[in-house]
Amino acid sequence: MDFDFDLRLVQSHKIILTPQLRQAFEILKMNSSELAEYIQSELDTNPALEVNPNDIKSRGEILLPIYVEEEPGGIINDDGVDDVIGKFSVDRSTSIVSLKEHLLLQLHTSDIVCSDMEIGEYLIDNVDRNGYLSVNISEVASFFNISAKRVERVLKHIQTFDPPGVGARNVKECLVIQLMQIDNKEDDVIEVIENYLEDLADNKILKIAKGIGISVKRVNQIHDIIRSLEPRPGREFYEYEDTKFIVPDVMVKEVGGEFRAIINDEALPIINISSYYKGVLQEDISIEAKKFIQSKIESVKWLIKCIEQRKITLLKVTECIVKYQNEFFKKGKEHRRALTMKDVAKDINMHESTVSRTVSGKFLQCTWGVFDMKLFFQGRVSSGTLGDITSEKIKLKIKEIIDKENKKSPLKDNEIVDQLIQHGMGISRRTVAKYRNEMNIPIAAKRKEY
Repeated sequence: MDFDFDLRLVQSHKIILTPQLRQAFEILKMNSSELAEYIQSELDTNPALEVNPNDIKSRGEILLPIYVEEEPGGIINDDGVDDVIGKFSVDRSTSIVSLKEHLLLQLHTSDIVCSDMEIGEYLIDNVDRNGYLSVNISEVASFFNISAKRVERVLKHIQTFDPPGVGARNVKECLVIQLMQIDNKEDDVIEVIENYLEDLADNKILKIAKGIGISVKRVNQIHDIIRSLEPRPGREFYEYEDTKFIVPDVMVKEVGGEFRAIINDEALPIINISSYYKGVLQEDISIEAKKFIQSKIESVKWLIKCIEQRKITLLKVTECIVKYQNEFFKKGKEHRRALTMKDVAKDINMHESTVSRTVSGKFLQCTWGVFDMKLFFQGRVSSGTLGDITSEKIKLKIKEIIDKENKKSPLKDNEIVDQLIQHGMGISRRTVAKYRNEMNIPIAAKRKEY
């Protein structure tokens, strides 16, 4: 076997990311809250970095609460019960204690016997954030070396506590507990919960009526009762805990009849080089000390430059968005145009990846509220006689069609396609199904009213 070695010089182009360049990219990608935290971390490690307390603007007026609900988990989500049970709102402003603290307070002020107090505390410690018991009765009995019947008795006591339904072992028990607390002991309601909850989620009203031997009207009444119950008793506590705050990175305001982009400078502290360390450099100190201080000062200079460049780039991108999406800022959400990051990049002579980094995680405040900047980039959909329109407009039209449909005979996806074609929006049934799912609109069978 012959081996042939051929040595050649080949020229290639590569971008080597230096630590400074990598830092610049990271700072460009940060939103105001993240950058403020980053500056704080630099303050802890770089003595040459200085923030004048008088220069730190109060951010209290621009903090905006954003309530983020986590994906439901556990048994609640497994059987589609959230499709049946209403997610009624609660006043979270009163939730100044955790769920477990709330339950322990009720336990210690209840008439429970002292010998059962420790069992009650153990059970409460094993209540999850949704309000469900996450441990088996047999495990608790084994832990305390007592009978399961005694544990069950203590649990029944806890299940009388607020919030209604707390301490349940599954969603069915949770709902029945709530019925008992409002003194609703109707057999048909309990039977639907215990035997037909999944069918109710699938809108199989006729099957339930036939199975129990009641009218369709009565099944609908039971459906309304169940929808008024809370499948996650702990929701009012953890939703308040999950409240997140955002600081707008940029604001769009109307000035002299035109919309102007304004960087939210108040969101960040003003940083500079420490005057003390500048002075130390002029003193008679060792070469090593001078090198150390000089490196820290250079680091501050680069940080200031990165932050300034971030501001310039963000302003450029936002001004371009304002130009393309002018109708949105005038009239509202329904008037967003089709726009891609490639369009913006070409317009301002910038790389598309830079535009992506610039808008990533950033928020824009305008007349209509606070928006994730990525929402202004609505991809084009080639659609019939109307040409390229946004997916947002198609979704709005789908919702409008479904809102106007006959609920006793709801439209199937292919029928929605036919109606869209009449409005010049020729898209496939698969796309209709995709957009409908994204809007959390169920299939026709589940929308049917009896």
